[in-house]
Amino acid sequence: MKLIYLSEANLRDRLLVRDLVFKYKSQEKAIVLHEPFGGTVRDTRFVTKRLSSLFSEAMVYNNYFTVDQRGICKRDESGKLIFNKERVEQVLAPIQMIVLGPVIKENGEDKLLDGEELLNVVRDSMDFSELLLFPINPLSPIGNKKVMVEGEKEYNDLFSLFEEEKETLDRALRLRPARIVAPNYLQRDS
Repeated sequence: MKLIYLSEANLRDRLLVRDLVFKYKSQEKAIVLHEPFGGTVRDTRFVTKRLSSLFSEAMVYNNYFTVDQRGICKRDESGKLIFNKERVEQVLAPIQMIVLGPVIKENGEDKLLDGEELLNVVRDSMDFSELLLFPINPLSPIGNKKVMVEGEKEYNDLFSLFEEEKETLDRALRLRPARIVAPNYLQRDS
């Protein structure tokens, strides 16, 4: 199963989103997570629904949820984020993909959840073949190389070549191991 993460910059890039959606041909199941969008719960919920509808138009059988729905995520008494793996596996069983939005209910109020916090909890709860990140610039050659960041050495080597992708490289280092790809990487199982 693939774990795909979209930053807010990725979500704002219509070319990247279009390419991702319409070039996605992997038969491997996937969970798509994204960062909060526009700074509001409303905008973030809209983006989650929109991503799902675009994947549906591209004939990728999927469903979308914000993590407060169906008890997918909640915080325990200590504030730790808890992910309901069994519920997600049940929902994912008959479909190819789930799009998860970072909106959580806390003290009866909808709040935005840090995308990387959510990603780390999901990743620790389930088995994924790889985490895929996308460059800020969809035309950046870093994505065509399908690079893997597993530590400081790869980070430093890549940063010396792709300084303009510092934000993506920093994220990949924080979330390592992570593969940085262009959307056309998903045209086939890899």
